[in-house]
Amino acid sequence: MIERLFSLGYSKTFAERYYELWGERALKIAEAMEKPLPRCFRVNTLRIEVPRLTKMLNKKGFQFRRAPWAREGFCLTKEAFSITSTPEYLGGLLYIQEASSMYPPVALEPKPGDVVADMAAAPGGKTSYLAQLMKNRGIIYAFDVDEERLREMRLNLSRLGVINTVLLHRSSLHMGELGIKFDKILLDAPCTGSGTIHKNPERKSSRTMEDIRFCQRLQMQMLRVALENLKPGGIVVYSTCSLEPEENEFVIQWVLDNFDVKLLPLKYGEPALTEPFGVKLSEEISKARRFYPDRHGTTGFFIAKIEKTGI
Repeated sequence: MIERLFSLGYSKTFAERYYELWGERALKIAEAMEKPLPRCFRVNTLRIEVPRLTKMLNKKGFQFRRAPWAREGFCLTKEAFSITSTPEYLGGLLYIQEASSMYPPVALEPKPGDVVADMAAAPGGKTSYLAQLMKNRGIIYAFDVDEERLREMRLNLSRLGVINTVLLHRSSLHMGELGIKFDKILLDAPCTGSGTIHKNPERKSSRTMEDIRFCQRLQMQMLRVALENLKPGGIVVYSTCSLEPEENEFVIQWVLDNFDVKLLPLKYGEPALTEPFGVKLSEEISKARRFYPDRHGTTGFFIAKIEKTGI
């Protein structure tokens, strides 16, 4: 089985890791990532109601199924022609977004009037969904260090009619300089992206354990800053598109061990791993969730919902 992972292009290190984590299922996960994902989109309810847009698209020959965790999310089953060339797309009535990426904003449950931070925001898919769920009320502080991606984000938010978001060309590690205590924070963290092999096949062999350790250190730093700038009783949703426990379960265990927090249950996905590589973690971590390409038809994805219980 490991030889088959080699033949798909995985390095020896990662083939062996995945076999240790999932056994024979590792091959099913890897083979699922060889196939393209369906194109998914989110109806932008800042500009149009869901039934009206779906009816318009149906009349043009598009067919789709609903993403279970996102009331406004759909995945195409028949694309009569490129949906990005439709007036509906160009006019900001919909946004192309991978299905698993729709879940973090839904899990965060931002309300109109909330003060929210998006710590790694560009190009704006999750930020614009937060604004949509907030009905353009309240305020979102959206941080990113990539100027080009922020430029793209500004265009996206304008097309979608988002007006409650402040873009900051600044690392969110410095968010404390604003002097704001946030109601809710989204951290879709920088990661090794091992769950995105379907669109980044070079990551099968280019990633190293040092890459994982680098990302883990950054993820911990960002979570520490998030919790320092969150109101008591506030919520952080942490997510990655990584398969690696070091970037997911081990990071959440570190948070549980070092901060006054608790994990809140999530409805969709499989329970997170509680004994990866034979390391026994808190049973609480099973409240976090994983999405897998072989079972959910999405990227490999991890999500945890954290409530700050202390001061």
